[in-house]
Amino acid sequence: MGFNKKVNEIINSVENLDNEFEDILKLSRGCKFSNCSHTTEPDCAVKKAICEGVLSEERFNYYYRIKHEVEYVSEQNNKTKAIDYMKQKKLFQKP
Repeated sequence: MGFNKKVNEIINSVENLDNEFEDILKLSRGCKFSNCSHTTEPDCAVKKAICEGVLSEERFNYYYRIKHEVEYVSEQNNKTKAIDYMKQKKLFQKP
């Protein structure tokens, strides 16, 4: 596989993050605030789902870590360095 093809594959994975966490995104529609981070806000549907056992804390933590890693990577100008960073952090390996 060529380098450019691998770069595009990883960038597409980043852009399709919502598909992997559709369950969390669906729950988040029930949050009081549209920009809820699901950490400290009141009336958070995601936190409620975790407390009720509907969503595992491990899955949410994985989502939260990936989301922040993706935001970091997408802000990088040097995509090669960003991809190296993702590989180092094993960004797309499930726990």
